[in-house]
Amino acid sequence: MLVFDSMQEVTKDFGKKTLKAGVKTVNIVAATARKNAISEIERKFTLRNRFTVNSVRFSQCPPSVGKLSDVKSSVGILEQAGYMARQETGGERKSRSGANLVIPNTNARKGGTNRGLVSSAFRYGKIKSGFVKRQSSSKLALAAAAFNAAKNKGFVRLNDTIFRVKRFSPKRDNRLFVSVPVLNMKFKSTFTPSREWLRPSAFRAAELIPKIFTQKLDEEFQ
Repeated sequence: MLVFDSMQEVTKDFGKKTLKAGVKTVNIVAATARKNAISEIERKFTLRNRFTVNSVRFSQCPPSVGKLSDVKSSVGILEQAGYMARQETGGERKSRSGANLVIPNTNARKGGTNRGLVSSAFRYGKIKSGFVKRQSSSKLALAAAAFNAAKNKGFVRLNDTIFRVKRFSPKRDNRLFVSVPVLNMKFKSTFTPSREWLRPSAFRAAELIPKIFTQKLDEEFQ
């Protein structure tokens, strides 16, 4: 049984318990917001692996905090996955080097849709050293480049587009080749529309604050 000698002691004890309940509350809410954010990302975006969702983190409020105004926690994503910030707010995308962006089209994606993942066989970093460049703008040079690409199941770059050469075969006095565009390199920038994943996640978690705080405060006084 607690016995206090003065109202000052009562107030001091209440303050300590309020701080503890507050710390527990914001940490639970931050963890919930992180869980919500991961669910939002998985629902709204096509992911190649777990890197993006594993980059969503939250920081806890330390239990040693001394005043109520310092009771806070945060949720966000690591800098390595900073591309998700542009998804949240929308904005212009540019390459770090200033070169044209490499944009995969549907032929480079699994399932042939814009939501499909880019096939590893069509990633620019993998094929950039192997595609054939035609030496001139003539049709003969184009045919020669396509022939060389076809021999190695390779790619040919024509202006700002990279094609996968699927077939090359003789046809009378001409050569017939079939190719499909896989990568577009025409643009220096693109605009990403906003697709919020963090804001709604944090708002849903924040709605739980009154309930969680009341529960944790009751636990402190038990």
